[in-house]
Amino acid sequence: MESKLPATRMAGSAQRNPPDQSFTRYTVPASHSPEDRFEHWRTWFGSAVVAPIRLEKTDAVLRSGFNPSAVSLDGPGFSLIELDNEPANVYWKRDLSSEDLRLVHFRGPSLTLNFHGRSEAVKPGTVRFLDLSSAGSFLASAGMLTSHINIDRAQLGLDGKSMKRLLDVPDLRENPLVQALVIPALNNWHRSGLDNEASRLQPVFRSMMTALTSSLLEVSADSGDLRLARLENIKSHIRRNCHNPEFGVDAVVDYSFLSRRSLYSLFRDEDLSVNGYIRAFRTLNALDLLSDMNSRIHSLRNLAQVSGFPNLQAMRRAFRDLTGWSLGDVRDNPEARQTGAAALRARTWLHQSSLSQPIQ
Repeated sequence: MESKLPATRMAGSAQRNPPDQSFTRYTVPASHSPEDRFEHWRTWFGSAVVAPIRLEKTDAVLRSGFNPSAVSLDGPGFSLIELDNEPANVYWKRDLSSEDLRLVHFRGPSLTLNFHGRSEAVKPGTVRFLDLSSAGSFLASAGMLTSHINIDRAQLGLDGKSMKRLLDVPDLRENPLVQALVIPALNNWHRSGLDNEASRLQPVFRSMMTALTSSLLEVSADSGDLRLARLENIKSHIRRNCHNPEFGVDAVVDYSFLSRRSLYSLFRDEDLSVNGYIRAFRTLNALDLLSDMNSRIHSLRNLAQVSGFPNLQAMRRAFRDLTGWSLGDVRDNPEARQTGAAALRARTWLHQSSLSQPIQ
């Protein structure tokens, strides 16, 4: 499939960035005719995608709404890509120089992938590794959305035999690490401002992919290599469960299979403690509800309860400690709510390793 989309090689209407930024966005020019849009897209693939890929039309007449797009983040030793495809036949030649391990989330619709000399049906939601060292093809349909993590396999210590074993795994969507870490990262990375964190994200993705590949290959990995992946998994668990007022550090200890001392040690270099993350995510829950015009929360006590706080006083203290404003100030001031939520999201999402999706 697609490989890296570096900013220095983006063409046409791709958004160009200063040398110190690696976030790029591609769309076809709206003023072009459908035929010209396809040629623009095909030319963009040929100049931007670091792989021997070519596109051919599937229909003689293109629909007027032909509008493919792509977003990418290129960092040291890894890249993230999201592609919203339009109908096309996609082919790639054998590329023995490829050194990347590619994990792709096929978000829909269904497609047939011709790979390693055989055809495979790929259903929406499939997560699997791909390898460009062998020729292949697929038919892209309108609305075909794919998200990718590409990482230099040398960072993971993978040899050819290990790569073959990983490529033979047909679908990873039910894998706990994929559900807890990979899919949230792939679905939300460009929506949460992580494009400003490319250099700091490399160790996170390396840790995440080390955890996944070592579990699939049933080989041990150094505990230091797994630290950031463990942090992400625990933070995601906290975020999913913090709305429950009974949820606390003991529940995190049970989930992590770590002693309380080991859990605290894992968070030692984080900006917040384990309990600090619980309070922060509950505060974000409350801020989101206060900003929701359709929210049916009418009392502060009810707000505290549904946000996960044990009582109103605990929510008041959390607002003061984590936003710098009183609950009353934030409730009556939309600008304060917005500023406080942005600062708190930056503290919880972006500090060193947070890649998970926003609180719903």
